Amino acid sequence: MKKRTIAVVGGGAACTAFLAAYARRLSGDVAGAAADVIVFEPGKSFGPGIAYAEDADTALLNRPYSAMSVDYGDPGQFRRWLHRQTSAGDGGDPQARRTPRSHFVSRSLFGQYLENVFCQSREDLRLLGAQVTLVPSAVVDLAVETGGAGGSDGHVLTTAGGERFVADEVVIAFGSIAPSDVYGLAGTAGFVAQPYPLVSSLDEVDPSAEVLVLGAGLTAIDVAVVLADAGQERRITLASRSGRIPDVRTDLGTGELPELLAGARRLLARGGASLRSIHELVDSALRLGGTSMREALLPYTDSWSAPELMRHRLENPLPGGLAQRCVGALTPFYSELWRSLPEASRRLFLRDHYRTYNCLRNPMPVTNAHRLLGLHEEGRLGFARGITHVTAAAGGGFTASFTDGRTGHYDAVVNAVGRTNNTAAASASSLTSRLVRNGTFVSHPLGGIRVDPETNQVRGSAGAAFPRLYVLGDLASGEHFHVSSMELVARQAAKVAAQLVPASDRLLVGAVA
Repeated sequence: MKKRTIAVVGGGAACTAFLAAYARRLSGDVAGAAADVIVFEPGKSFGPGIAYAEDADTALLNRPYSAMSVDYGDPGQFRRWLHRQTSAGDGGDPQARRTPRSHFVSRSLFGQYLENVFCQSREDLRLLGAQVTLVPSAVVDLAVETGGAGGSDGHVLTTAGGERFVADEVVIAFGSIAPSDVYGLAGTAGFVAQPYPLVSSLDEVDPSAEVLVLGAGLTAIDVAVVLADAGQERRITLASRSGRIPDVRTDLGTGELPELLAGARRLLARGGASLRSIHELVDSALRLGGTSMREALLPYTDSWSAPELMRHRLENPLPGGLAQRCVGALTPFYSELWRSLPEASRRLFLRDHYRTYNCLRNPMPVTNAHRLLGLHEEGRLGFARGITHVTAAAGGGFTASFTDGRTGHYDAVVNAVGRTNNTAAASASSLTSRLVRNGTFVSHPLGGIRVDPETNQVRGSAGAAFPRLYVLGDLASGEHFHVSSMELVARQAAKVAAQLVPASDRLLVGAVA
C-alpha cells in the first residue's frame, strides 16, 4: 500500500501547531499509520514564521505568556518552556528559578519556543514512522492531477524554483495576506512596505526623520516603540482613518464567567442569535461584575483621543478589563455565534462594530501603554485620525492629507495597517490569487475564502468541499469570524490533524497480539 503524503504550505506558527497536533493524534496508533509530511517555507527558519521571527525585544506579545501555547489542551506549555529557559543559568536549582519580569514577553521569544516545538514535533513524527521533509521555498502553484498513481488524485505543488511535489492531502497554513499598499507607495524611497521583522525593516530609517506610521493597531505600536528606541530625535505619528487604538490589557484574570457561557449556549440552543441578544448577554455579564457595556465602550463610542483612552484605562481598569475577559471567554463560541447571525447582521457588525471589537479582543500590554504615553508627553509621538491620502512629494519625502483639511510632510512612511483577509488585496503573483483565479479558492463575501465550517476543507467553485485540501488561519475568517489568534489557530490545527488520522487506524498499541 502506497504511503500517504501530507503537504503543509507555510512553516510558521500554524504549521507548528498542526505538526504538534498530528504527532499527538498519531502517538497511540500502530506503526505504519503515519503519513510523510512535506513543509514548504521560504523564510529563514521553520517554526516562528514572520509573525514571531527574531526581532526587537520591545516587540511584545499582546497576551500574557501564561495564555500562549500551540496546544490548548495544554495551555501552560509555553509557560513551562519559558521557565526552563529563565532557570537554565541557575543550574536547574528550583530555589534560584527566576520568572519573567513581565506577563508580556517578546514575540521573538515565543518564536524560539515555536522553533523548539517544530523540531520536537518533527522528531516525534520520525519516531512514529513519518518522514518530515523541509523545502525552503514558496509554493507558487497548486493543482489537482487526476489519474495519479494507484488510480487516485494527487495534489501537485510547484515551488518558486520550479520543483514539483505530489501530496495526497494539502494544508494551507501561510497565515494572513500581506498588508495592503493602500496609497500605492511601493518602490518609493523612504517607504517601508512590510514592517516585520522590525529590526531589519526599520534599520534604514534616518534617526532624525519625521516618520508617518500608517495604522494605529498593535503592529503600528510595535513600530513606534522600535523607532523611538533607535532614534531619540525622531518624531513619530500614528495615523489611521478612525484614530482608534487597541485597548489596554488591564485585567489578567482567566475565570470562565459561567453565566456568560451558559447564556451563549442558550442562544445557540434556540437556533439563532442577533446582535442585540449578544449585546445584552455581554452587558449582563458586565453588570454582574460592577460595570456595563456603555461604560466599557465609552472611549470608543465617544471618540476619545488615544492618550485619553490610555490614561483612563490605566487609572480605572475595571470596565475595559472585564469587557476583555468577556470577549475572550466567548472565544470557543465565535464560529457558531457568527454563523447563527443573519448575513445582514454580520455585514453590519463588520462595518460598524468590528474595529471596536478588535480593540478589545487584541489589547496592548500595559508596558506599551505606559511607553506610548511617555513618548507622547515628551512630544515625540503623535496620533492623527482621518487620514485620506499619502503621496510622494516632488522634492523627496511624503505629503499626507486629512479629512479636516490638514496636510503634513514626512521623511519616511511605514506601512503598519496590519493583516487583511481580503483576497482581492493579495499580490497577483501570490498562490492565493492564482487559486482564486482558477476556481480552487472562492472568495467569501465576508473575507477569506469559502470553507466547510466543520472540517476547514476548502469549498471550490462548484460548492462542494475538496476532501483533501484544508486551510488554517485568516483565510477561513469569513466562515468562522475570528481565526487569527494563536489559540484559534491551534484549535483549528487540532481539528484538521484529527481528520488526517483515519478513524480505522485509531488502535491502541498493545490492544492486539
